[in-house]
Amino acid sequence: MDPAELDRPMMAFSIADEVSKVLGEQKTAPVKHAAVLAKNENVRIVLAVLSRGEMLQEHQTESQITVLVDRGAIRFNAMGEHVDLTEGGLLTLRPGIRHSVLALEDSAFVITVCAAPSGHAQ
Repeated sequence: MDPAELDRPMMAFSIADEVSKVLGEQKTAPVKHAAVLAKNENVRIVLAVLSRGEMLQEHQTESQITVLVDRGAIRFNAMGEHVDLTEGGLLTLRPGIRHSVLALEDSAFVITVCAAPSGHAQ
């Protein structure tokens, strides 16, 4: 996608339509599990789609994140804790904390990555 398309002054999305696009792309490229919806120097918004049992391996970001579950159920693992989120569930996580995500059901969730604090790369 053209980077300028990810950074328009105002953007609106149908998450259901975006999930359908990701699922359609999975049929031709099964490793595709996410789509960047918006990206600029202040924020990155990513739609992740996982099948039951799939996992985002442990990683960390240098920025604050939010995770909003659109459909299904996920288990968010961080700091030795497990938080189960279902449709409409929202979680925030501070920068630098290692975390992973397990799909308890076929799931779609939106990850918002805020701008990195000054002096850090995103």
